Amino acid sequence: MSDEDLLYIEDANKRKLFYRFTPAAIASNFVPLVVVLHGEGGAVAPNFEYKMWNVLTPLDDFGYENRGSCWLGEKGDFFVKDLLQKLIYEIAEEYECEDHIYLYGNSMGGYGAILHGILCKANAVYAHSPRIRLHKEKDTDTSMKHTYACVCGETVSKENDLTDFLNPTDVFPVFYLCDHTDSAESANKGALEDETAYFVDACKRHNIKVHLDFCPKSGDDEDQTIKEVLGFFERVASEA
Repeated sequence: MSDEDLLYIEDANKRKLFYRFTPAAIASNFVPLVVVLHGEGGAVAPNFEYKMWNVLTPLDDFGYENRGSCWLGEKGDFFVKDLLQKLIYEIAEEYECEDHIYLYGNSMGGYGAILHGILCKANAVYAHSPRIRLHKEKDTDTSMKHTYACVCGETVSKENDLTDFLNPTDVFPVFYLCDHTDSAESANKGALEDETAYFVDACKRHNIKVHLDFCPKSGDDEDQTIKEVLGFFERVASEA
């Protein structure tokens, strides 16, 4: 890694998940943790700081051409998922924010944000144009097919479809989904919107809170988008 300031967590097989962590700059009674997950091909852990938020930005440089493993792992071995869950738990415990965990993700990062938000019982998840199903029979996205083959191999797993994690009895995050796809390739716009609608329908069947009414218009400035999302989360938390 060229970034000397990156930290890492590793498993028993010496596989490392690199990350940056920035503690809250301002002390307050509300000091939550936000986990920011990049999308496919965006293998970078940015320096991001925002007011009273503890910010965790992990780096998924596994998978097909090291473009990301959907925050899962490789060849059906979901070690990235396990490492990230362990990392979230350790940071939340150390900084005493176990009851205030939020996730943000875009595209494949949106898939990861939903999955890991469910697993760590986060308060809320914001996902922009998330992928919900990793493999579909009629999928025309060649890059996604390569990614799926590298991540899952011959394994048929629950992780293929995020709706399989939903049920009417467990506690789930509040999901805020945005399928604003102006920046997506035209061939993928309909598919992304279908994925969002598919997940929303599943949430509604299980009476899980899901919203489509918050969608920042920050263009390609992801830092500004994240700030808007965190500001929104603050307002929602203060009104609760």
